[in-house]
Amino acid sequence: MASHRILYAGDDAILPWLLRAGLKRLDCFLVRTPVPGARSLIRSDIEYSLLLFDRTAEGAGLKAYARTLKHREQTPVMMVKKSGGSGRLLDTIKRRLRTSSVRNVRPHTHTFTTVLTGTTA
Repeated sequence: MASHRILYAGDDAILPWLLRAGLKRLDCFLVRTPVPGARSLIRSDIEYSLLLFDRTAEGAGLKAYARTLKHREQTPVMMVKKSGGSGRLLDTIKRRLRTSSVRNVRPHTHTFTTVLTGTTA
């Protein structure tokens, strides 16, 4: 079983495919859900190392919703644009996973927002 579980809630069907090999190297498993079904997964007791949302009004709503839940207060959140490059996104995910490991030792309430632009690899 993978060491990290990442929830991606968005409508970009290509993004998970682009990230597949890189996430496997990082020992991550990506759970993909469309926005309408995301709240139930966010509300669940499933442990996620990272929440990944599209940088849209719907994604901002999911981020705000996650922050209302006690068990999601410390979970890192990343907002991505569809035009984000997968290599840069993987580098950022790797940094966020390292930060979340430190978080388990010294909790704080920062929300990480990353906007990625560029071409898709």
